[in-house]
Amino acid sequence: MNRLPETVTHKFIELFTVMNNAADDLKMAGADALLMGDFSQVGNITDTCRQLQLLEMDIKAVVNNFGAKNSARTLEKSSGQKQRSHRTRKQGSLLRVTLAGKVIEEPTIKETFVKTLRAFGLDRVAKLNKVVTSIPLLARTPVNGYQNQRRCDGWFITTHVNMYTAKNVLEEIGRQLNMPLKVEFIER
Repeated sequence: MNRLPETVTHKFIELFTVMNNAADDLKMAGADALLMGDFSQVGNITDTCRQLQLLEMDIKAVVNNFGAKNSARTLEKSSGQKQRSHRTRKQGSLLRVTLAGKVIEEPTIKETFVKTLRAFGLDRVAKLNKVVTSIPLLARTPVNGYQNQRRCDGWFITTHVNMYTAKNVLEEIGRQLNMPLKVEFIER
């Protein structure tokens, strides 16, 4: 059911009509009070009218929200995907890099990536002008607004890499610098 039942819809229409009539009556009473110079009465009527308008907006929001929630549920059901209440995410792999006989393996891919770049030599890597996710891999100043950069030895290193990107970037740098390199994924 995507919509409210027809009888409920008619009752809401009746309610909105009554609320609009009441608001019109309040406006007329406010105009009469203004002509008589009773400003306290005008203030009270204005407040009541404003509260009535807020109530109408709240009711309309609830009705619209009902329609939106039900149509979203219908889309979820029709998408063909089962909702998994016990869905768990597999813990990621570790990255192990062997560079010139030295093994570099840190608790996270990002830390291993940074430590490997340091082992290459940040100045040498910077000369390669590598770009990761359309951001320079190494820069002297941070990229404005980009949060996935780590400051290290006077450089800002872009660390927004997944394990496959990290592997490809490190292997490419190793080839360009003529340094023997082996990159492996280790299950936790």
